[in-house]
Amino acid sequence: MSEPSRRRPIVPEGLLGRFADAAGLVMLERRDRGRRRTAPVGEAAAEAGFYALLPGEHAARLETLLDHVEARADDAIARIVAGDFPPRGEARGALALFTGLALLLGRGQRAAVGERAALLGQLIESRLPEDEEEGPPAPDLLAPAADAVILDQEPVRVTLADLPRVARLLSARTWQLVRFPHPHLLTSDTPVVLWSRPGSANPYPAGLGAADEVRVPLDPRHALILARIAPAGEVVRDLGDRHASALNRTVAEVAQRWMFSHPDSDPMMDVELTPP
Repeated sequence: MSEPSRRRPIVPEGLLGRFADAAGLVMLERRDRGRRRTAPVGEAAAEAGFYALLPGEHAARLETLLDHVEARADDAIARIVAGDFPPRGEARGALALFTGLALLLGRGQRAAVGERAALLGQLIESRLPEDEEEGPPAPDLLAPAADAVILDQEPVRVTLADLPRVARLLSARTWQLVRFPHPHLLTSDTPVVLWSRPGSANPYPAGLGAADEVRVPLDPRHALILARIAPAGEVVRDLGDRHASALNRTVAEVAQRWMFSHPDSDPMMDVELTPP
């Protein structure tokens, strides 16, 4: 394996910063519930891990594109939580790429399918419902193909060649914003969750096509839901604390090592997790 380029956080600091307090601190809690501590955003991002692009013909172009996508996605999130919903055009395209990349890199999602480097194949090969088609190309989705490596104790190589198609599939879903009265949401080192309704064969499916929802906590009071079927359409939904606890459980269940939240909240209170 060739030597990788600069390290990039698996969970971008821009996203983690939305869960920080005024002093820039985030609460970190181990997935096994054995340790809690506060840390600056950069330190929290380091705990979540890093990836890097491998040298290649298109690596430099993709590096620039990823910088641009992160910046535009951060701006789009700020607009969404301020009430500009649903996102369209460039904002939607950037968020779709941002979410797709997080799915491909998420440690917990790879572990869920039993093969650490196989999530991309699972996402693409899952059978899509007949009524779910790829959306039109969003701006900047023509990303050059390149490979990345997860910088773990045992480095894992991940291909990003099909990231544009994954982003198109995400963009084509029905987007909803869920909003809560109190700042109780958390995120984790696997910040994007594939989820299906109770009673399904697997509530945490491996494939995008099999998932009823793609869940992305944006800050302690807002989460983005990309639904396969949502008759209400692209709307903002106001939900209560009970729903926040249920959402937190789905996010925490797929965390690999760490969960992140605002230091003044306790999002895991009364939430039971399956053993890691």
